[in-house]
Amino acid sequence: MPAMASTHEKRAKLFESKCAICHRSGGQGGIGLPLKKSKFKSFPDSYLRKTIRHGRPGRVMPAFELMGDAQVDAIVRYLRHWSDSVPYEESDLVVTGDIEKGKQLFSGYCANCHGEEGKGLGKGTGKSYSREREFDFVPPAVSNTGFLASASDAMLKEVITNGRKGTQMAAFGKVGLSEQNIHDIIVYLRGVAAAKTELDDKGEEQLPDPTIIIDSPNDFDSTMESLKQALSGQNFRMFPDRFLEQGLFPEWEVNKKQVTVRFCNFNQLYDMLRIDPRVGIGMPCRITVVERKDGRVQLIAMNMALIARLFNNEQLQSYALEMNSLQLEILDEVTF
Repeated sequence: MPAMASTHEKRAKLFESKCAICHRSGGQGGIGLPLKKSKFKSFPDSYLRKTIRHGRPGRVMPAFELMGDAQVDAIVRYLRHWSDSVPYEESDLVVTGDIEKGKQLFSGYCANCHGEEGKGLGKGTGKSYSREREFDFVPPAVSNTGFLASASDAMLKEVITNGRKGTQMAAFGKVGLSEQNIHDIIVYLRGVAAAKTELDDKGEEQLPDPTIIIDSPNDFDSTMESLKQALSGQNFRMFPDRFLEQGLFPEWEVNKKQVTVRFCNFNQLYDMLRIDPRVGIGMPCRITVVERKDGRVQLIAMNMALIARLFNNEQLQSYALEMNSLQLEILDEVTF
């Protein structure tokens, strides 16, 4: 018994170090989605392992490609113990079907929640503690390459046929879809993911850079003054400046020519938080001014359009694009 307890404690610590930062210790969710215990009954162990390995490209869930097999297995075993669930034995089924028919069926039965082409951008998506929503949690982006690399045909068929208890996923095998219809949908989703992978391999679909970096034509002090004037002109409330290295080095070693200006429009912030409170990790907005060793002065900001995209939320994305446009306008004014 002591050895078993020690093993469980090690698994719990591994989950805490790798997963809890997003999913929280009790699986309540936060930055990452909640780990609802009832759902684990419909997850085979292979799906959990591959999810940890592949993550969800373009979303918050990272790919733990360098984690050892023993560690991945330990986390899966911890999740099984924590959720008090037993994985079902899945078959090695490989379905065949009509991709065009699958596209039509998906549009009619699935797109309202999962979005066109399974992108997961259906109406009302997003986790929220603050108000009622059409969905409690984000319907999965079922054409995401990481999801489909993790989910077998047998698992997809099981979920579409029998639904998921405790969620709004209906048992479509009992309310209108034949077995072949379900196969057609699975083939369609695989086709969408394959097409996306081909685009990525060709480099035709690139994620935007997570940072915006612009050179200033002025010296450090002038750039700081111009930035604050531009922010005031857009009615942003500013917070006390912070040195970029503050808290990382002794005060006398901190570089005084690397300063982060923090600002916020509270009306816009509250609107974004009501849509998805997880966006709070990127608040308040920040623009950092740095003077390089060669004397160049640069302004650096987060790309809000990309940050919002990670949360798979169509409504939030519209606000983020507006914010991104405003950021660029401010930076343009400062460096004019």
